[in-house]
Amino acid sequence: HTASVEVEFNESLAVALSAALETARERGIVQGPLTPGDLLRLPQALAVRERPVERDATVVAQLIEMLEGAVEEAITQLDTMRNTEGDHLNADLEVRRALLGGMLEEIADAADQGRLELQARLAARVQELTVDLAADANLIAQEIVRVASRSDISEEMARFRAHLAHWRSLAESPEPCGRKLDFLLQEMNREVNTIGSKADG
Repeated sequence: HTASVEVEFNESLAVALSAALETARERGIVQGPLTPGDLLRLPQALAVRERPVERDATVVAQLIEMLEGAVEEAITQLDTMRNTEGDHLNADLEVRRALLGGMLEEIADAADQGRLELQARLAARVQELTVDLAADANLIAQEIVRVASRSDISEEMARFRAHLAHWRSLAESPEPCGRKLDFLLQEMNREVNTIGSKADG
């Protein structure tokens, strides 16, 4: 195994230190030779550094291959999970779309019937009020139709049906459609609010 550390000897410092000690010996200041223990007590004399571990190219290549495989598998599993989740969500939205469409068609039928009944009630009431009055029958009939048409929701239903068709085309497209569907639902909500207002009127 390759050593994980390396020790560097500061030779120039040791030479200078040895020369200085020799001068001190000649003057009688110190005695004895310079020992390895003396050098170990001097931080500047020896430098200890961690040596980079030499890696086997084959092992590195295997590690990279394993890492790439793990990442690719994780991405594949994520993509599969998102597709499954999208299929479930799409199925749920399709049920809701069909239910909503059916409910609005029932409302349209009820609105048509209600308009006809309103026209009949208005005509009967006008008949009662004009028994003794000379009135233009055509003018009265036109006024009855005008009043009853205030509750007509045919335009709103036409737009709503178009929105439902657009919803289906978005859901069947391979492109992401979350934001477009959100905007479309806001438009559908406006039509529903208008239908509700006409029903109140």
